[in-house]
Amino acid sequence: MIKKGDFVELEYTACIDNNGVIFDTTSEETAKVHNIYNKEASYKPLIVCVGEGHLLKGLDDFVVDKTPGKYIVKLENAFGKKNAKLLRLISVGEFKKHDVQPVPGLEVDLDGHRGIIRTVNGGRVIVDFNHPLASQDITYDINILGKVDDEKKKIIGIMNLFKIPFSEVDVAENKAMIKIGIELPDNIKELLGNEIKRLTNVKEVEFTK
Repeated sequence: MIKKGDFVELEYTACIDNNGVIFDTTSEETAKVHNIYNKEASYKPLIVCVGEGHLLKGLDDFVVDKTPGKYIVKLENAFGKKNAKLLRLISVGEFKKHDVQPVPGLEVDLDGHRGIIRTVNGGRVIVDFNHPLASQDITYDINILGKVDDEKKKIIGIMNLFKIPFSEVDVAENKAMIKIGIELPDNIKELLGNEIKRLTNVKEVEFTK
């Protein structure tokens, strides 16, 4: 039985209920068949810690008290309901300052917030900052492969979730040695190291290049 704090390995494919469109998957073959393949993405089972927000909340809650196996999970308003307060009216001039030509459907980043332009009319632009799947019911086809007890595999799962490039992970005598491919600021190393120590039995973490 899976409980909060356990690490599990799982596969999934997610689709929008009202049209059956698949928008996310851990399967490279499925991604290619449904034209959502991204060469920058990594298609393989996920290793996550249950109850830590590594999965969408409804899915995270569902996994608790389950055993390994295949499940169909239906989530209502999985990414929240649309909020009218997240629709903003912005002048065309603001976009021109950044050499952006606003057109409906364009994804933009304003002050660190991602949104989609819905309309452009009379010098005014309506930008929607709701999640693109807000107010949509989602179905997840998941396969819980099993619990993960190996500390090295747990750390690899955490590194993948943080999207930190690494080439090697070694664990010996409660110490993790992680060879990373980029120069990380000290505060990020500290944050990541503390997260690894909090979620695993490792007591010390060292990053090398």
